Amino acid sequence: MTDLASFQAISEFWSAALCFITAIILLATMRFDKKRAWPILGMLITNATLNVAEALAYLFRGGESQAAFVIVRVANLTVFLHNLFLFFFVFHFIATVIKENGGPNCRSERIIVYFLLAASIVLLILSRPFRFYYDFDATNHYFRLDNYWVMIALNESIALVIIFMTLRNWKYLHFLERIEFLMLELLPIGAMVVQLFFYGISLTTLVNTISILMIFMTYEFGYTDHVVKRERIFLNQMIASFATAIDARDIYTGGHSTRVAKYSKMIAERLGLSKEQIEEIEQMALLHDIGKLAIPDAILNKAGRLTPEEYEVIKTHPSKGKEILDKIIERPRLAIGAKWHHERFDGKGYPDGLLANNIPLEARIIGMADAYDAMSSNRSYRALLTQAQIRAEIERNSGTQFDPTIARIMLSIIDEDKDYKLHE
Repeated sequence: MTDLASFQAISEFWSAALCFITAIILLATMRFDKKRAWPILGMLITNATLNVAEALAYLFRGGESQAAFVIVRVANLTVFLHNLFLFFFVFHFIATVIKENGGPNCRSERIIVYFLLAASIVLLILSRPFRFYYDFDATNHYFRLDNYWVMIALNESIALVIIFMTLRNWKYLHFLERIEFLMLELLPIGAMVVQLFFYGISLTTLVNTISILMIFMTYEFGYTDHVVKRERIFLNQMIASFATAIDARDIYTGGHSTRVAKYSKMIAERLGLSKEQIEEIEQMALLHDIGKLAIPDAILNKAGRLTPEEYEVIKTHPSKGKEILDKIIERPRLAIGAKWHHERFDGKGYPDGLLANNIPLEARIIGMADAYDAMSSNRSYRALLTQAQIRAEIERNSGTQFDPTIARIMLSIIDEDKDYKLHE
């Protein structure tokens, strides 16, 4: 056996070992999207088996024993068959991703690929007795026959159908998926063409291994992203539950926190804030009155106006809210809305008397939304105000109670709400 053949065999065994180990890891950690995991597992095992078969073909070619003759023939047939199986799993994986991302089920491509795979397998099996694709000489060396191009043409046709399916559904794929799929599809084609002219250099199995391992790593990264999204969903659900509990304490402000969050989001969007900032402001707004959980029911639900002493107790809810939310160490910014939503732009608010831009932007937004909902809701001491009354009140307090920029945005929202749908 030549040094090149020895090197090829060793590299194939290492590639197979890497794929088998990765397959074991995938089986042990298959906890995310199993529809994607199974074809990846199929790719890994198929490619590993292909690597082993190709290594054996290199190791035993030229051997004169009966065992060597059998191993070389079985190994070569296994390589060609598993290359077709690899096409099957690649197609199934890409079709699954497209469908899960909101695309079609790729029925037409599925029929074509399955037909080409079936035809390829039948012709491959028949090629041995009829010596159609390849054969072996008296010294047990593999060589190609004139019809070998038929097998290559069928393989390339399958690859082209998969590429066409990928490009046709390009809009349903994320950036990283596009790169991976093109790499998975185009590199083996290029390697196959190279091997037509330089037999003995196994580029196809090498690029297959690299591409499949990239797919696996993205799957694992996807799981991490999945965990983050689930934690975010859980946090949002928890915050919404707290908001419901807060509003349930105050019989006069049912749904207040949800409406303040809605109005805060509208203002934040018009300020051009990022998606992450908008989501954070919504969460702050839902929890802005959490300090009211520490206010006695007799004061919180008193019918009529509060006495000065009772009002001072109510004014402690921002600080109480911050004390509660400070317990959430991983999300320290959640307390911003609770602590400072009653600050005023002119510095006459509470609890800290912050002035103008010293008040966090999030608190200024929530403060505006909170005031609007108070005016557009029924209270024990008055009915909700008309849009004209609310508009006049915001204009009058722009620059004193409210940030002028945010006040203008709130006025534009009111002007667009022709039917006065934004109220309790």
